Parts: sequence; C-alpha cells; structure tokens
Amino acid sequence: MDKLLNGLSISLMLSPLIALLFYSLLGKTRNIQATYYGTTVIGFGFGLSLLALMISANTVNQNSYFLVHASTLNLLLSTLILFISFIIHRFSIRYMHGDKCYRRYFFKLSAITLTTVVMALADNLLLFWLAWSVSNLLLINLMIHKSQWNAAYNSGILTLKTLLPGSLSLITAFCIFFALNNTLSIEIITSEVSNKPSPAIAVALGFIILTAMTQSAIWPFHRWLMSSLNSPTPVSALMHAGLVNGGGFLIVKFAPLFATQANLLTILFVFGALTALLGTLWKLLQWNIKSMLASSTMAQMGFMMMQCGLGLFPAAIAHLCWHGLFKSYLFLNSGSAVQQKKYQNKSRPEKLTTLLIAFFGGLLGMYGFALITGKPILSLQTSTFLLGFAFITGTQVTMSLITNEKHFKKGILALALVFSIGVFYGGSIHLIESLLPNLTGFPQHQLSSLQSLTLIVFFSLWIVFSMGLFKKIRETRLWDWFYMYMFNASTPHPKTITANRHTYYY
Repeated sequence: MDKLLNGLSISLMLSPLIALLFYSLLGKTRNIQATYYGTTVIGFGFGLSLLALMISANTVNQNSYFLVHASTLNLLLSTLILFISFIIHRFSIRYMHGDKCYRRYFFKLSAITLTTVVMALADNLLLFWLAWSVSNLLLINLMIHKSQWNAAYNSGILTLKTLLPGSLSLITAFCIFFALNNTLSIEIITSEVSNKPSPAIAVALGFIILTAMTQSAIWPFHRWLMSSLNSPTPVSALMHAGLVNGGGFLIVKFAPLFATQANLLTILFVFGALTALLGTLWKLLQWNIKSMLASSTMAQMGFMMMQCGLGLFPAAIAHLCWHGLFKSYLFLNSGSAVQQKKYQNKSRPEKLTTLLIAFFGGLLGMYGFALITGKPILSLQTSTFLLGFAFITGTQVTMSLITNEKHFKKGILALALVFSIGVFYGGSIHLIESLLPNLTGFPQHQLSSLQSLTLIVFFSLWIVFSMGLFKKIRETRLWDWFYMYMFNASTPHPKTITANRHTYYY
C-alpha cells in the first residue's frame, strides 16, 4: 500500500509536467488542441490525487519517499490545488481565446500548478522553499500578463516587494531548523522538535509567521492583494483561491511546533483579528466587484489566521478549502455582475418577530455545528469562536430568507436550511479532524481576556451594522471622516490604478 501511495504522489507532479510538454510540442501550431490536452491531463491528475487521498486516509504509517511525504494533509492540499487548477484551465480556454500570449499563459498556468503541488507534497526544506519561491515568481509573472500595461506591471512589482522578503524570511527559518537538527526532513523536524522547545525554535517560528503574513495579505502586508486587480480574472481566481491561502498551509504544516509557543499564537491571533475586522469593513465600502472580492479574501485570511492563533488547526484547513472553492467560483462568475440587478439588502429586520426567528435560526445553526463537531456550547473555550461565528452566519442567512416573507412554510424551510448548513460545515471540520488526528491532540484552553474582548468587539459591530443601529451615526461628521479614512485606506496603490483608458495596452 505504501508503494502504491508513493507512486501516486509522484504521479501527481507528472500531470502538470505532461501538460507543459503538450504546450511545448503542440503549442506553436495547434494552440487550442494543446490546451485541451493539457487541461485533460490536469483533470486526470486531480482524479489520481483523490484516489491517493482515499488510500492515505486508511494508511496508518506514511513514510517519506524521494523528498516528498504522502501524508493526508499534503494530499488534501494537492487535491484542492489540482481541482481548482483544472477548473481554471477549463475556464481559460475560451476566456483567453484571441490573446496574443495564449500559449505562454497556459504554460505558466500549468507551471504554477506543478510548483504548488510540489510545495504541498515536499518533505524537504530546500525543495519546499524552492517550490514556494518559484510559485510566487510565476504568480507575479501571470499578474504582469500585459507587460506594456504600466498598472499591471506596477502591481507585479509591488507583489514582488512584499513576497520576496517573506521568501527570505522562510529560508532564514529553515536554516535555523537545519542548524539545530542537522536534517532537511520537515516530518522529522515537526515530530521530534515539538518535544524540545527552545528560544531558537521560537525565532524560527517567528520568521515563519512573517512569511505567512506576507503570503496571506495579513495587515500590514495587505496592499499587494488590494492592488492585484489588474490581473486576468482566471489569475485572480487562482491567486485568491490558491496561493493566498499558502500562509495558512504553512502555519498548519508546522502546527506541532506552534502548539508549544503560546505567545506566538497570540501574536498571530491579534494580527488575524485586525485583518478580519479591516477586510470586513473595507468590503462594505467598495463599489466594484473585484475590490469587494479582494477585501473579502483579506477578511477570510484574517479569520483563518485567528483560527490558527486559537490552535484550531483543523478548522483553519476546512476554512482554507471552502474559501478556495467558493472564491474561485466568485471570481470566475464575476462577469455576470454586469447583467445583475442591484441587490436590495433584506438582511435588516423590520419586525421584532423577524428578529426573534432569525436569532432562533442562528441558534439552530450553532447547535447543528456543535452537534456534529462535539464542541461544548456553554464552556468558554477557544472553540467558542467557531460557535459564535456559526451563530452570526445562521442569523444572517435566516434573516435574508424570511424578511418580507409571510409564509409559515418558507420560515420552516429557512430554519431547516440553516440547521443543515451548520451540520454540513461542522461535518467538514469533523471529517478533517478524523483524517488529521495529529492536529487534534492539542489541549483546548479557556478564552483569555484578549480573546474574549475580541469576540465581544466582533459581536458588537455585527449587531450595530446588521440591525441598522448605525443610521444616526451616519449623519454625523465623525462618520464622514471615518468613511473616507477607511475608503482611502482600502484603495489600491496609486501606480496600480488605470485612471485613463489610453494608458491601458491590450
């Protein structure tokens, strides 16, 4: 079984490599045919990855083989990468049709698929760093798809200036690991060093946090993501659904080491909470679909880092997977926003009964989540954050479904739907916990004063904005100042904005 699993893990890297061969051999004369062949091979790689994931779930001992480690976590991320890449390849065949850089675009798209799969499977520090760095360079190259377009070029340069220090920070951390343990194996380092915490390990993990923050656009390293809107839509989908999530994957990869460093997790939690708060507020101020999605990604990355900071690593992985799938769909579907009618916000209750039913729906969603995950409802542990946001989500969904609806049956269906959503999302976290038992053995602590205060702040702001309690505040000059300050803070870098159509070269 181990040989089969190792063979499958190696074959996952071959699928994008074969796609690159198709583009090289057929691309000059038969562009469309080459892209169809390459896309099919990527899809076949996704199928193999899914098979390997199912095999690994039933394999107790998973050994490293040829610098890669076919662990369940690594295969789960590889499956996600190949699935999203297959969808984006398929979408790009028609979307990029007629582009003069058509062949080069697909070559780089398959190349970045190869490097991210290698990164996900790597068990060697040097191989992981090389795959990480090359993936970011390929992403920057894809962002500057039209090099004559100054705004796109400046977006890529800004991204390079942000991600390059993160890459240097990562290799510094890896050098410390190697100096302390005299091994390049990530599996050995995470399994053995976790029992021997030291100041040097804390320094290395601090560098890893810095890398994760730059990669996942955590404040104050968020500007590159907000300025990346000039990228082709499929590249934006790949970026927001894939590489931006790399920070969370990096933290979870070294979770056994972080579990012994409470102070570092607190720092990660604080920056994650601040990023989630800013991203959520900035999203409400945007007027175009791509800026809204970028702000949303920033907020979601903040929530993911909060989960890591709380030690809820399986929840962070579930968040990473669902965010990747949902955000790729939103970007690939963003063109339909032109034909949509203006959305009328129906999430604010007009009657007390509507509010009470919405709260009951939130409680149902939270109960469904707690029921399937086994999280205690009345105990103020770190998992209380998950339950709190399950309640907020359930309340918002219920309110959107029942506002202005007077039919009793529709109300019952709305409550049943919210309960099902809570069970479904909780089930995904429970599934990851069962697949990755090494991430669930960490002790759950009581909420600290800082964590409790953060939860109260999020709840208070949600009540103020969702229930329409800020109408009077909007009439003050303080609100005008706050609005413009936050809007200006959320805007892309001036050099990445195309203010005049004549400066757009296509």
